[in-house]
Amino acid sequence: MLTSKGITAIAGVLACVAACSWAGPGSVISSFKVTETGDSPFGAYRDADYVYVIHMMGPLFHYAMKYTPTGSYVGISNFQNCRFVPEDPDHSYLGSSYITLAVEAGVVTYPKSGGSWARWDHVELTETVGYAHRPGSPYYFVTVWPEDSDIIVYRFNTGGSLISSFVPDYGLKLAATDGFARAPGEYLITFGGSICAVYEPTGALVATFNQEAGYSLYGGAAGPGYPAIYGTTLWALAMRGYQNNVVYQIDLGNEVIPAVAPASLGRVKALFR
Repeated sequence: MLTSKGITAIAGVLACVAACSWAGPGSVISSFKVTETGDSPFGAYRDADYVYVIHMMGPLFHYAMKYTPTGSYVGISNFQNCRFVPEDPDHSYLGSSYITLAVEAGVVTYPKSGGSWARWDHVELTETVGYAHRPGSPYYFVTVWPEDSDIIVYRFNTGGSLISSFVPDYGLKLAATDGFARAPGEYLITFGGSICAVYEPTGALVATFNQEAGYSLYGGAAGPGYPAIYGTTLWALAMRGYQNNVVYQIDLGNEVIPAVAPASLGRVKALFR
């Protein structure tokens, strides 16, 4: 839970972004162009080792193109037997061997190695467009956007029971992070447009920031920054039509500030001779 001390720390960090040497939340750290396969990509997911870009090839077939964090192609995993659009991938509440996606009708979980789905939960939720989970958290989040209704974010425990819900102020895609603006904690980020919002798990708004990756941000996830000095960052897909799809790594303000070694007394004296 975010304390008042944490809120004060975040406010202080955001206030000094313009004056600090690091760019701060929303700036683009890196990007790479997605390999064009002829099938539409819908989201990016970052785990401890790779970046996965989820594609859909007709009914009943999804697949993930796997890349290094710098964009070098590594391999492919084929996912079968789901006829819905893979809206938003993220860490799975089933563990690190799986990937879970929002798929219009609930959330579906696949082994990262490929094959048929292992779990399909919340099929009663229509127009499911977002999903997020922070590894180790007791919660996961699902966004729905029913026709002629508000966007709603549902919070479930990892057993699948509904805990709470709220209407987000900005965006409909989700990412769950263990820190924001150098304040550790559990946060949910909603994104999609130019403005991103940061919430406590209960739905209380903590902060907003502008992302600089441009328009059309689609599915994404929070994951390890590259280089690691950036801490946890947001990895998201920008859908820009045929041959123009890009994965962006977006700063969440979690940079690790290297400690400055104290100067020796001899060096200090030398400066004033």
